[in-house]
Amino acid sequence: MKRSLNFAVVLMVCALFAGSALATNGMNMIGYSVRSSGMGGADAAVDGSFAGVAGNPATMGKVADQGIAVGVSILMPKLNVSNDAMGMGLDLDGEDQIFPLPYLAYTQRLGADSPWVLGLEAYAQGGMGVEFLNFPTSATTSDKISSNVMFMRLTGAASYQVNEKLTLGLSAIGGYAKMDFAMFPGGPGGMDVTDMTDMGFAGRFGLQFKVCDRMTLGAVYTSEASLDLSGGNAAINFGPEMGGVIDYAAEMKDFAWPQEAEFGIAFQPTSDLLIAVDTKWIDWESSMDVVTLEVSDPPTGYPSAPFPDGLGGYTNAMPFQMKWESQMVYALGVEYSINEMNTVRTGFNYGKNPVPDNYLSPLFPAIVETHVTLGYGLDLGNLGFDLAYELGLDNTQTNNNENAMVNPFGPGTTVSHSQNTIHFETAYSF
Repeated sequence: MKRSLNFAVVLMVCALFAGSALATNGMNMIGYSVRSSGMGGADAAVDGSFAGVAGNPATMGKVADQGIAVGVSILMPKLNVSNDAMGMGLDLDGEDQIFPLPYLAYTQRLGADSPWVLGLEAYAQGGMGVEFLNFPTSATTSDKISSNVMFMRLTGAASYQVNEKLTLGLSAIGGYAKMDFAMFPGGPGGMDVTDMTDMGFAGRFGLQFKVCDRMTLGAVYTSEASLDLSGGNAAINFGPEMGGVIDYAAEMKDFAWPQEAEFGIAFQPTSDLLIAVDTKWIDWESSMDVVTLEVSDPPTGYPSAPFPDGLGGYTNAMPFQMKWESQMVYALGVEYSINEMNTVRTGFNYGKNPVPDNYLSPLFPAIVETHVTLGYGLDLGNLGFDLAYELGLDNTQTNNNENAMVNPFGPGTTVSHSQNTIHFETAYSF
């Protein structure tokens, strides 16, 4: 019991110190583990040891009865924003950023012949992070825009093997989210919003069915995690003649991490070769429609409604018209065992980006669609090491929306986004 409590504390510390990332299937990482990432995220039907805790809980414990895995992903996005139509010759690269994303998992079978396997994990599910410095403003000055969204999941899972063919799994997920963003904070009308946080909860149900020795099916459903981010601070710049920067309490309404459903097939034509194909539906349409920043509790003498409402009045709420569309993701993974110690992997992942052209924003440019991956596994008996490399190919998108309340960056704003991600994991079975 003491060991379990200590491990839970480590999971919480891992969650608290996780960074954010500009992830790839919308705001989700494409894979739940290093092995999965090396196979393009195709893992719903693949037998696993620890990765099933974060993915399909019905697959966990199939490779090793008990063990621990520790890993990290290093995500390096590359961004550019341009706009020739603004007459400013805007062509600006985002700042180079490196996001470390930790992963920690533990699984244990309840007895040598027990059908039950339990698991715990902490995992950086995804997020967004951008920073553009020297962004031109309408006042012919330059300022910054930035965003930082992080979602970390702490999961407890259980699987039950009904018979030789069917295994069921269930997960309870606690998610911790944090959001910061800044829009031209150095000038009048600008703002710097920090430290909005919330805990959200979701459930996950999975199953794995062995059709025959060479073919396995897997399916997973994850419910939505509602997140009303609160407890933040909005530093609003009224300009030097109006008192300068004034602090308000800040919260973000109607933000959620989406529900999703995934189906996968794993086929093993030979003992050395594994081919996996997954299809996933991510319901961004329901979770990322209109999210609203609300401010309150200004100092005495300052307006409780500081934002123009577009109708000649003022309001305390600033809506962000996201209008994301639901996403279908297709993943293909191949794993080949060279010998008992060495395994190589490759994968492909495609999901049309959920951001409509007319709602694209440099603050939230989750537009990468195509990923190619490579992976390697070294098996030393009880000790294993896995590496993966993931390339998110460059995608470019333009917003020609002339409505300044929806597109404050102006029609013709074009964003390009690509990424490199390196994954590493070590696992010990006992």
